[in-house]
Amino acid sequence: MRIGIDFDNTIAGYDGLFATLAEERGLFQQAPVGKRDLRDALRQRPEGELTWRRLQAEAYGGRMGDAELQDGVAQFIQLCRQSGVAVSIVSHKTRHANFASDGTDLRRAATNWMAAHGFFDATGLQLNRDDVHFEDTRAAKVAKIAQLNCRWFIDDLEEVFAEPGFPSFARAVLYDPHGADIAARDGARDGATASSDNLLRCRHWDEIGGHVFGPQQ
Repeated sequence: MRIGIDFDNTIAGYDGLFATLAEERGLFQQAPVGKRDLRDALRQRPEGELTWRRLQAEAYGGRMGDAELQDGVAQFIQLCRQSGVAVSIVSHKTRHANFASDGTDLRRAATNWMAAHGFFDATGLQLNRDDVHFEDTRAAKVAKIAQLNCRWFIDDLEEVFAEPGFPSFARAVLYDPHGADIAARDGARDGATASSDNLLRCRHWDEIGGHVFGPQQ
């Protein structure tokens, strides 16, 4: 069995980094902590979408080293190894950002970050660099998921699972750490761990591991 995992905001966490960058640029005295809340706040401003895209380019590029490993990711991948389950990282990431001026190679920045966190170490998470796939478009990402025959795919963007061509044999897992908070704020149903026919929502990697491998002692 093979499990596929998205990279940005699924493995690498940027909530704190986005807030720091926004404050450094003078956009907020105290920025919202949380990608979605910060993005929504910026989009309410003139040229807010452009500002948000520039923040993303900086976070995914020159400041990639300040991103955090999401809590529970390493333990999940180690559990996959112990269970004989193959892991592939499949990311929609172009080589360069459209709204960056420093020319940072985003794919190299992501790979260097993974190396710094032990993803390729024989005594670490033991991934092969060939297990990491960067695709230029969301459609190409979905095609790669199908080509790799991923039986589970974990992503923070629900749009990926709605993309035409997302394989029907892949169990869709939405990593949604702020899901319950957003549901409560919007007066919606708490969907943090609720499942539907096609989508499983989880707030933490421990939940994902429980669904894939069952409760761990």
